[in-house]
This record gives sequence, C-alpha cells and structure tokens, in this order.
Amino acid sequence: MSRVGGGGGGVTRSLGPTFSGQSVSTSGSIGSPSSRSELAQVATTPPSDSTFLRLNHLDIRGDDAGSPGDVGSKKKKRAQRAAAGDKGGRGLRQFSMKVCEKVESKGRTTYNEVADELVAEFAEPTNSTESPDQQQYDEKNIRRRVYDALNVLMAMDIISKDKKEIQWKGLPHTSVNDIEELKTERSGLRSRIEKKAAYLRELEEQFIGLQNLIQRNEQLYGSGNAPTGGVALPFILVQTRPHATVEVEISEDMQLVHFDFNR
Repeated sequence: MSRVGGGGGGVTRSLGPTFSGQSVSTSGSIGSPSSRSELAQVATTPPSDSTFLRLNHLDIRGDDAGSPGDVGSKKKKRAQRAAAGDKGGRGLRQFSMKVCEKVESKGRTTYNEVADELVAEFAEPTNSTESPDQQQYDEKNIRRRVYDALNVLMAMDIISKDKKEIQWKGLPHTSVNDIEELKTERSGLRSRIEKKAAYLRELEEQFIGLQNLIQRNEQLYGSGNAPTGGVALPFILVQTRPHATVEVEISEDMQLVHFDFNR
C-alpha cells in the first residue's frame, strides 16, 4: 500500500498485485525513484509454488497450474485409451466379419448372446497391467462395435431383426442369369427412352409449326389483307419434307382420307 500526502488529506491506493500472506508498503510518494524501484522489484518477484493468485475472486494455486508437459501427457493417455479398444485389429470390419460368422453359425441369436461371446473371446485375463476401469471400457467398446456391426449387416439385408431376435438371411449373390436379366431390362429402358425422345421432338416440331401459322395469320389480318376463305374445323395438318410429293385421296362421303408420300 502507498499513502499519498496532500493538502486535503490522505488518499490510499492499491499498487500492484496483493499476495496472500504478504504486504508491501512504500513510504515514498508516487513517482519518486525509490518507490519506482521498489514497485519494480515487487512486480518482478516471481511467486512461490504455493502462492495463491487471486484473479477475479478465483484462487489458483501455482503448483496446480498445468504445464505443457502435463497437457501432452493427458492427450497421450487419452489417445492410448481410445486406441485400447481397437488393439488386436478390433476394427469395425473385423467385428462385422466376426458378427457375421457368429450369426451365420447360429442361424437365430440375440445381440446379448453375440456380444457376450465376443467379449469373452477378446478378453485378456492374463493381462494384469490393465485396471478394472480399463477392462470395463474395453468391454463397452466391444459391445458398441457389435451393435454397429449388426446395424450394418441389417442395412445390407444380410440379417433381419424381429424384436430381440436376430436371424441370418444370407450373403447377397449375383448369378449370370441375374446379370443377363439386368442387361435386358436396361436395353428395354433405353429403347423406351429413345421412343419418348423421338415423340417429344415430334411434338416440338408441331408446336413450332402451329406458332408459325398463328403468327402468319396475325400478320395477314393486321395488314388488312385477310383471306376471304378459311379452313373449316376440324382439319388435318400434314408436314412433309420441302420437296416431297403428296397424293391425297378422299372418299365421296368425306369420311376417309388416304395420303401417299414419295419420301
């Protein structure tokens, strides 16, 4: 603490951090060389390992602060713990194969039965270095992977599930006949697509022809040279190539029309 003397009375100000169990007093005035040197010494004096730093009403012990080495060791432990469940090649693919073999050999089974057998199979009773917590973590990891593998097999329609019972359906197989049937189906679909595309092009051409006819009639009526005659409805519109020869034969009762094209 530093007391500043003035004409009207004393003013007390806190200078620098306050350490638990320690007090710092300066008798000089603010700005004097002695007070500056003392404050510099106080500010640069490192706290001891057992010192409490009071920051925003939080007590943090110096020897409890984590060092980079501690953080690295914690990450390393977590990585070792995460990899512990996959040791011995216990990946999802390996578990899927194991689960597939178990369900296939049994025909009908349950999740608990498969999980219990795999836990017993992958258990390492001779390994005394693992703690009970680590062994429990390994068992939970195995059961979780068995659950994931069963979901994958069920999505692939290899197994089926009815309530708690799991039934083997079989691996997917493809024969030569199946391939030929698929090729035939694909060929038929392509043929249908080509026909629909040709029909669509024909409709587009008809639409363009009708639009041109409408535009021509609008221009004729707009210019005042409207034709005296017209085409009675219904009518037939035939579109041919520019230099094609068309022969039309109409029956006497006007019920039958025959068209003959040379190209």
